[in-house]
Amino acid sequence: MGNHQINRLAFKVAALALLAVMLFAGCSRMPMGVEAENEPAEPQLLMRSSSSVSGSPLMSSGALYTEAIISTDTGGVLTLLDVTLEIPEDAVPNDTLFSISIPDLNVFYNEFGTDGLVFDNPVEVTMSYRDADLSGIDESSIRIGWLNEVTGRFQSIDCEIDFDTKTVTGTLDHFSAYGLISD
Repeated sequence: MGNHQINRLAFKVAALALLAVMLFAGCSRMPMGVEAENEPAEPQLLMRSSSSVSGSPLMSSGALYTEAIISTDTGGVLTLLDVTLEIPEDAVPNDTLFSISIPDLNVFYNEFGTDGLVFDNPVEVTMSYRDADLSGIDESSIRIGWLNEVTGRFQSIDCEIDFDTKTVTGTLDHFSAYGLISD
């Protein structure tokens, strides 16, 4: 092989290597430090104010959990801290174990179980944000979102906010992780 052929082969290998690096490493859609003007902000979980977490002996434990078997014939209510689930009758075909887990008391993030449960009649959830750190947050942008494990992002559900009671209420068609989010 001549020098010319070796140089062409080396150039092709280098070009393919650069292309492979770009494909596997990924490229930003925008240069660093430049934000897209028309892209919505990534929703963020609301945080509790530091005084509400540190000022309560209940809050210092780090996590909370409750569960109950709810009858399909009567439905029921399950409450933990600032979260209430109202399960209507016939939401599920059988009496079922329902649970609320708050794994980190510093954020408004809850895991509802039985995980993956889908409802015949929607379940209503009410979450209070009375202890939230609202610095820099437009209160009207607060909503409930569920964590889509495929995308790793929170997806908003239809909900209503009550500014007087500082609660957000929505209906759920399935269980997964839910949180109070804001842009």
